[in-house]
Amino acid sequence: MYRKLSNPLSVLTLAFVALSMAAAQGPVDEAEEPAAEQTVNLSSAPPALFSVGISGGFPSYQTVALGVSLQSSFVGIQAKAGWTAAGPFVGLQLRGYPPVPIPVPLFVGVGMGVYGPNVSYHAALGTHVPLSRALRLDIEGGVALVPLLDGRALAPHLAVGVSYAIPLEVDQVASRTERNEVGLTIAERSRNGVNAPTCSEPVAPDEAALGDVVDELVDDWIRSARATYGSVYSDLKYSYGVSSSKISGTGATVSISYRGSVKEIATGKRHSASGTATAEFRWTGCVWVGGAVSY
Repeated sequence: MYRKLSNPLSVLTLAFVALSMAAAQGPVDEAEEPAAEQTVNLSSAPPALFSVGISGGFPSYQTVALGVSLQSSFVGIQAKAGWTAAGPFVGLQLRGYPPVPIPVPLFVGVGMGVYGPNVSYHAALGTHVPLSRALRLDIEGGVALVPLLDGRALAPHLAVGVSYAIPLEVDQVASRTERNEVGLTIAERSRNGVNAPTCSEPVAPDEAALGDVVDELVDDWIRSARATYGSVYSDLKYSYGVSSSKISGTGATVSISYRGSVKEIATGKRHSASGTATAEFRWTGCVWVGGAVSY
C-alpha cells in the first residue's frame, strides 16, 4: 500500500519518488503496476549541492549580495559579496543542517562579514524552499553583532533571496553518461531544451528513444532531490515505468507510474508514496528535449 503526497512543495513527488513524506498525506491508494518497471535502492550518501544566487537583507551591508554555497548532507558553507558605502562587503557563513522531519531543509548558520574597516558577526536560522527542481527561495533570520561608534550592538539579521542549485555527484552510472552523436547526454538535452543542437539531417521522431530520455529525466530529478533533502531523509527506494506514450507531430507525451519510500533520519519512520506523472518532450529532428513534468 502506498500513500499519495498532498504537499505542493515536494520536489521529489515531481521526481516520481517520495523524499519529502513528512507533509500531510491523502487517502491510501493502490498504484497500478508500471510497465517495464525499474527498481532502485539508494542508501549511499546523497550528492553534494552547489548553488549560486542573489539576496537582499539587513543590516544594510547585505542590502543586495551575490552568493555561492555548497552543502554536503548535514554541513554547508556560504560565501557572499556585495557593495556598501564603506566599500566591498565579503561574508562567510558555516551551516549545519539538522535532520528535522519537515518537508523543507532547515539550517543553523554562524558567520562573519567584512566591509571596509568593519567586521560583523551573526547567527541565523534559515530554510531553502524548493520552487522547482533547481530553483529555491532562501530565507534566513537571526541576530547580528555589528560595529557601532566605539562599541558593538545587536541588530536583526535578515536575508531573503533566490538561488539555482546543482547536484554534484562523483560516481555517475556509466550507461547514463554516454555521449551520443551530437556530444550531449540525454539529461543535458532535457535541461537545455531550446539550446539543443541543430540536426544536419532531420529524421522522423524516434519513439524507441523515449525510454532513454525518461530514464535520464528521472535520474536528474533524483540527484537534485537527494542533494536537497539528504539531511532530512535517507534510504531511498523507488521504482517507475512508462505506462503509455503518445507522439503527435514533433511532440510526445509520456505517462510514468512511480512509487517510492524514504526513511526519516530523525525518527526512523518510513514514508511511501505512489502515483502517475506526465512528461512532455519535443523532437528536434534527431533528439528529444524538454521534459516538463506534471502530476
